[in-house]
Amino acid sequence: MRAIFGDQLAETLRKLLKTRKEEALRNGSGEVTGIIFHSNGNYIEQNHIRKVFKRLLTKAGLREIRVHDIRHTTASLLLSDGASPVYVKEQLGHTSIQMTVDIYGHLIPSSNRGAINKLDTRQSAPQTQPAQKQMA
Repeated sequence: MRAIFGDQLAETLRKLLKTRKEEALRNGSGEVTGIIFHSNGNYIEQNHIRKVFKRLLTKAGLREIRVHDIRHTTASLLLSDGASPVYVKEQLGHTSIQMTVDIYGHLIPSSNRGAINKLDTRQSAPQTQPAQKQMA
């Protein structure tokens, strides 16, 4: 969460999640209702956000996508434009760089090719012979 939110907001959201889990257990449902906050401080259900998003897409003449797809699009565009995988990892909140590379690694090959091409243009290092084993 820290890559997207400040520490204070992240801690507040963690506390809220804990409170919601406790409420769910008390109510016997065991299921936490996902919430997004409205500007007036009240919360609205995520389904409302999905409906508003769908209306905006229709109004803009765009095909329907999920809100979550924006996350993947952002990561894909960042990597395709040469952003560091570490930066993308931090923005997505992945716990490890391996997760980011596993999901988005196929978008990085052109940068790998560039690295190899740089090796081709380097001046050759002097040729050296492998060290000889000395007999005791």
